[in-house]
Amino acid sequence: MPSLPMYFPPTFSLPQALLCAQLVNCAYLQYDQWVTQGKPRKPQAFTWQLPTLEGWQFSAPVWSVLSELHFLNESEPFGFAARDPQGAVYLVFRGTDTAQDWLDDLELKQRSYPWLTDVGLVHDGFLRLYTSLRDLALQVVDDLRPEGPLWVCGHSLGSSLSSLAVVDMRERWPGLSLQHYNFASPRLASPAFAGYYNALGVPTFRVVNDSDLVPQMPPGVSDNWLYQHLGQAITFTASYASVAGDHSLADCYLYALNNPQAPMRT
Repeated sequence: MPSLPMYFPPTFSLPQALLCAQLVNCAYLQYDQWVTQGKPRKPQAFTWQLPTLEGWQFSAPVWSVLSELHFLNESEPFGFAARDPQGAVYLVFRGTDTAQDWLDDLELKQRSYPWLTDVGLVHDGFLRLYTSLRDLALQVVDDLRPEGPLWVCGHSLGSSLSSLAVVDMRERWPGLSLQHYNFASPRLASPAFAGYYNALGVPTFRVVNDSDLVPQMPPGVSDNWLYQHLGQAITFTASYASVAGDHSLADCYLYALNNPQAPMRT
């Protein structure tokens, strides 16, 4: 059965969404290179073959130094920052290699956002992972001397990282334009934090496949915790009959963005 065309609100830029998704795919290719090189745990032991984008500058990889999530327990590269020829700077995060692993191990508890007072609760595991790479992520952006637009993008677990980074980047560079495009984001935070985030006024577009299980996690009501999505949903429907197929950035989300009139591969 053919899928319905995607609907885009007037403020959503399809070319920008495609560029952000392609950059996130580069972060997955970075991870693949790391695996091929034997998963070196020290950044200096990893050689990243940079994407071939003419006129772009790329930072060193952004590493998670420590994670208390069950499925991530050692250092690994999670993305990068990049500056395009016009001076816009991007902060890019990938998700996990296998979504099913972290869906199986996902915990539900929340804790207070630690760098601002009284802005609400966020998912404890996602916050711990972000904390482990926060300083390096902000440093690689700063090293690219941001003076123009700032963009943050991520897929899956990386969407949680990119969402938390938005708060820091708004604080650090309040005078620069900032936008956030993410793909297949899980729920990150309490309604109070979602209200704080949305009040920042940072355009945030959450591209989501209705058939994908990951954006449905954690459930909105999870034990004693309440979870809410951030930003504006850009939805489509593409059912590939597997967790991996419905969630894949390259095979599902990029295909839908490249084929918005028929976003499901037949």
